Amino acid sequence: MNIPTRGWSAAKNLEFIKYVCASLIALLVDYGTYSFIAHRGWLTLPQAAVAGYLTGLVVAYFLIRARIFTNGWLKTRKFYEALLFLSSGLLGSVTTYATVKLYVLVVGQQMNEAKLAAVAVSFFSVYLYRKYVVFRPRA
Repeated sequence: MNIPTRGWSAAKNLEFIKYVCASLIALLVDYGTYSFIAHRGWLTLPQAAVAGYLTGLVVAYFLIRARIFTNGWLKTRKFYEALLFLSSGLLGSVTTYATVKLYVLVVGQQMNEAKLAAVAVSFFSVYLYRKYVVFRPRA
């Protein structure tokens, strides 16, 4: 069976793997923050999920900017690049909040499963937004 690989090169594959690795590091920070806040009862699970997400977002920006998308169209305009990256964080935060909220309503207060569902739902949409909007190649 031949799997079509049109438009998918080794360089793109490596880029995606590096993105996944950076995202995993950011997720560790995200989840650690989420768990810390949730276990102490300082916020509801959906609110704690957003707080964790935003903390991980800061880590993700610096890793992704420095290691993966190093030559984007806004490379010399870091303020605008950071604003667009922040908008990807808004997309991810809304997706995370909604997913955790829905999970809690449907399944119940299962902290770990709710957060993992949110990660699964938001990962690819945020990746595509960052790749093709925030860090798209120069024209």
